[in-house]
Amino acid sequence: MKKRDYIILGLVIVLAIILRVLFIDKPAGFWHNEMVMYNQTIAGGPLDIIKAAVDADVHFPLYQLMLALWIKIFGNGDITIRLFSVLAGVLNVVAAFFTGKEIKNEKTGNIFAFLTAINATLIFYSQEVKFYIFLSMFATVSLYFIARILKHNKNTDYAGYIITNAAIVYTFTIGVLYVIAQGIATLAYILWKNKQTLKKFLLANLILIGVISPFAIYILTHMHKYEAAAWIFTSNIFTTFVLIQNYFTPYLIGIYNNPQVYIPTLGFTQILFIYIPVGIAFYGIYKGVRIDKKHYLLLVLPLLFLIFETILCMNSGLRMLTRYTILAIPPLLLLVSIGLSELKSITIKIIITYMLIINVFYLLASPISAVRGYRDLGEKPTANVLNSNNIKDNDTIILALRKNDFDKYINFNGRKFSLLQDFVHEPYAMNSSKQDKYEKYKDYVLSINSLSPEFEKDFLSRVIEPMNTGDRIFYIWDENYNAYPLKSLEEYKKLPVMTGSLSKMNADAFILCQKYLKIKSGVKLKYYRVFIFEK
Repeated sequence: MKKRDYIILGLVIVLAIILRVLFIDKPAGFWHNEMVMYNQTIAGGPLDIIKAAVDADVHFPLYQLMLALWIKIFGNGDITIRLFSVLAGVLNVVAAFFTGKEIKNEKTGNIFAFLTAINATLIFYSQEVKFYIFLSMFATVSLYFIARILKHNKNTDYAGYIITNAAIVYTFTIGVLYVIAQGIATLAYILWKNKQTLKKFLLANLILIGVISPFAIYILTHMHKYEAAAWIFTSNIFTTFVLIQNYFTPYLIGIYNNPQVYIPTLGFTQILFIYIPVGIAFYGIYKGVRIDKKHYLLLVLPLLFLIFETILCMNSGLRMLTRYTILAIPPLLLLVSIGLSELKSITIKIIITYMLIINVFYLLASPISAVRGYRDLGEKPTANVLNSNNIKDNDTIILALRKNDFDKYINFNGRKFSLLQDFVHEPYAMNSSKQDKYEKYKDYVLSINSLSPEFEKDFLSRVIEPMNTGDRIFYIWDENYNAYPLKSLEEYKKLPVMTGSLSKMNADAFILCQKYLKIKSGVKLKYYRVFIFEK
């Protein structure tokens, strides 16, 4: 490896670090999903963390266990915890270099590392207290071991293959589809071009199956837990355009939840930040498979994974979101890198310069960029309102989602009620005889002019009647669930089911607080409103 290659790699790593720590201090703190991860991580010892994760979530807790060790060593400050994801994001860049080098040469490695360093989706998840950037890192390392297996057929490389793929599965439930797709694509290549590795590869996959068998058994015995995504998210044919844009451009869209319809527009900004980067990526993919048919492995792998996920979406509650498909990004970027490495020196320099300028400029200048957007979704501003109003343990908190969403930022041991966890699945809000989720909640959500007597009775007995005179309720109105009243069945079905049902429940619970309590004050925040009621 030449000194020049070391220098380029060093510069790319420095760039990756800068882009990932840029604006990492998010004043609003953790948002809901990050708080879920945090609360599982601090549940106790390893067995407590595993129990908390598998009871409350649909993913196995490898990330939470690793994060717990990180917190034990470095502390639980918001920035400190985010730096764990930054570390994974930077290691992903390093792994990209060695993977590209193993596949082809140092030039390819540096291009792959560069594209990984500036990728907006990977930058975004390098600042999130979530496991998605670890999936990208594991996928890149897995590609490295596959390349070495096909070249050297050594036992140590098979061990690396087994460990990294097991890590994917034990981090992310849907990751098993990626592991299967990778196994099928690699096996097809071995049968076509590399039969001498067949015996060891099959044995390695038998060992891998044994390693992940506890996961498989758990999934098969808890299938009901994996049917709720349709209640939360939406996806459709337009999701394809969302994924393409988020895979290859700095202009992220629907990074959390997909828009209802992807509407392409043609303008200078779109051409500069979307169409040209996508065009470069597609040309790199085309060039990569054209120069050598063995690179079809890198195209078949992500496509097969996305096909498997699409089939699952069509037959379950799963929905196609960018973060659920993040495993497809490393093989696609690797293929782009292989194609671009074949271009003339002056051409690749122009492309690299262009991609560097538009990505860095967009990150710095755009208020919705990977490092500047979504910064105010966190729970800390609401917690500050609770603290400034001297919340006490004889008070009550009512909120839409999980009860411990604000626990990191408040010291409160009083009563907490979640509309989602405590009320919205009760018989008065859900017709359990219906199979279709929209049909289950339809009668309740579309009953615009009626307040359920059963809900009123339940709410009074559980929430209001146990209060003493002078006790307060801190009602946290979540603007994400403010879609009620809905005007028609068609409007209802355009929303995720949870948005409709929680919007109705949010409105009804607020009416009951107004009916039976005195409102003392209210504070309007960007995504929340905090109302204080007193008995």
